[in-house]
Amino acid sequence: MNKTVKLLLVIVSGILVGIMIYSAYNIIEDKVVHSEARSKDNQVVESYVIQNPVSPTPRVYEEQVTNQILLDDEVSPLNSMVDLSKFFADYKDAVAWIYSPDTKINYGVVEAEDNDFYLHRAMDGSYSISGSLFVDCNNKRDFSDENTVIYGHHMNDGTKFASIMGYRENGYYAQHPVLYLSTPDMNYRVEVFSAYLTDADSDTYTFRFSSTQEYAAWLQRMRSQSDFQTDVMLSTSDRVITLSTCSYEYTDARYVVQGKLVPIH
Repeated sequence: MNKTVKLLLVIVSGILVGIMIYSAYNIIEDKVVHSEARSKDNQVVESYVIQNPVSPTPRVYEEQVTNQILLDDEVSPLNSMVDLSKFFADYKDAVAWIYSPDTKINYGVVEAEDNDFYLHRAMDGSYSISGSLFVDCNNKRDFSDENTVIYGHHMNDGTKFASIMGYRENGYYAQHPVLYLSTPDMNYRVEVFSAYLTDADSDTYTFRFSSTQEYAAWLQRMRSQSDFQTDVMLSTSDRVITLSTCSYEYTDARYVVQGKLVPIH
């Protein structure tokens, strides 16, 4: 073997070793960054967890009397799980807390003046690769729009909104028919009625409608696209939330889960 061939082999070997070292470094760094993000999320949740919960009691608001809101006969589990008053007081951008039983979805929800701010920021504004769950900046902060959209990353470790992909599987909806959402003014049961793959610019991301007829037609389209069928009753007096996360079947694919907000105690 001549010197030129030996030199080439040494160079190629060196390049391969360098690639392996670089790849290993990136893998380790990625795991560290994701671990830090999970740790930060866990710290936030744990800081508001009620350590010695008592039996759930209804949260009472003057608005319920003033607006004659009829509450469904259920007490939100969040009442005894999370110190919601403290959470909303601590974060100026906090608009809700969302919880999906038997999943990793148990997070505060924020809203900024644009949809980029919380993509890679924790609720305190510090960097986080997994970002925060956030409401579209075009939505009202009180969930009074016909359709309020909440975005969350599809993290490989199953955190943020990764678990909503489960609605694609047979039987998952039967085990997860509802979520719970609390705002500063109200508790809600979220009755899931649809989940499907869509485009990032589809009419799924319509927030308000010019007429009840337009809204009724939209509700029918949303339900017709679902990966499963439900018995959830819908009317134009209902308000909807749409949970949205990235999917990877094609460019700008999104998987969404939609549910109607039912006021509860």
